[in-house]
Amino acid sequence: MSHSHLLVHHLLKQLENHKRDRKERGRRPEWLTTLVHQTAAMFQPLAGVARVGYQCELTQEGWEARLYLGCTEIVGGRDDGKARLISFEFDFAHLTEGFTRLDEFRWNVCTNSDGSTGSFVTLRGLVDDHLVCLKIYSRPPQDAGPAFRQMPDGTLQDMSV
Repeated sequence: MSHSHLLVHHLLKQLENHKRDRKERGRRPEWLTTLVHQTAAMFQPLAGVARVGYQCELTQEGWEARLYLGCTEIVGGRDDGKARLISFEFDFAHLTEGFTRLDEFRWNVCTNSDGSTGSFVTLRGLVDDHLVCLKIYSRPPQDAGPAFRQMPDGTLQDMSV
């Protein structure tokens, strides 16, 4: 019985270590969080309010950060459930100043199966000593929920809270 107790204890310890290591792998470094916040501040909505969404992923080439403005979902009326995209400007000249070295600066335009288009700009290079790929999207990914919901009376409900 004591041997099986040691085996169970060992397995529980391995599970604990795996869980801790998994959390550590997914953590964004502070420099990346700073870069994302600085980049988010460069989105300038042309009308109304907007909230920046982002996704960060550690790849074999380094960190990749994808940023976009979240949409507003219409609640009630004939457009109920439709997502409204937010028009914006973005200061790429200012963004490039944050790179120590810029290896790639590319604009991509995509046509979707429904005929709609979207685009994104890719910047790849070094931020300090860190290899990073930064992508700025013209629209949120399909799996992103709305940033806001617009009620029939025009008020906005923030979906982040």
